[in-house]
Amino acid sequence: MDKRRLESQMPAAYIRFYSVGALLFMLPYTRNLFISITSLSLLLAISSALFFDRDLRHGPLAWGCFIVVSSFILEYYGVATGGIFGQYSYGRGLAPLAGGTPLIIGLNWLFLIYCTHLIANRTCRTVAARIVCASLLMVAYDVAAEWVAPYMQMWSFGQGYPPLRNFAVWFGASAVYHSGFELFPLRHDNPPARFLYVVQILFFLIIGTFSQIFIR
Repeated sequence: MDKRRLESQMPAAYIRFYSVGALLFMLPYTRNLFISITSLSLLLAISSALFFDRDLRHGPLAWGCFIVVSSFILEYYGVATGGIFGQYSYGRGLAPLAGGTPLIIGLNWLFLIYCTHLIANRTCRTVAARIVCASLLMVAYDVAAEWVAPYMQMWSFGQGYPPLRNFAVWFGASAVYHSGFELFPLRHDNPPARFLYVVQILFFLIIGTFSQIFIR
């Protein structure tokens, strides 16, 4: 199948994929299955979106690798010390773990930075506006994810909802990562990646609403 034709079909594919995921979570008999395949599902979704990237130059690629490694280190010390994001721990929903940190977490950071950067590129004209807008989109994603993470057994904070510094660190780290993509700009758009960002947030809102009503 032609790659451009396949790209045009991805929005509908993502809707179907996450609709099945929502159904698996909502049914009590399949909820454990949903939790056990969360990491694999996330990996498949991220890989499918990055597949349509057409900008594999050395600069963006090297910066992407830096994001993967450095964000894993940030999360690793965040879990170990509790002094970065607050006291939190990851659950089996994002297994396998290394030192209490999901192996996939760096790739997830890269994916989110990549998506929010693409969105900001289409909506903001100046460098400063793009960095701020994209970083705020990262925080918006985290706000939505924090609501459902304990129900999905992805992670949880000891005091319940995360402290304000968690979101401050998300914004600060995101601003640094987005600044790098301004130094090594992406020359091409990736509509499936942008769409997947929106679908994931809607998925969190649906799961969160269901959990508040039926599981809480």
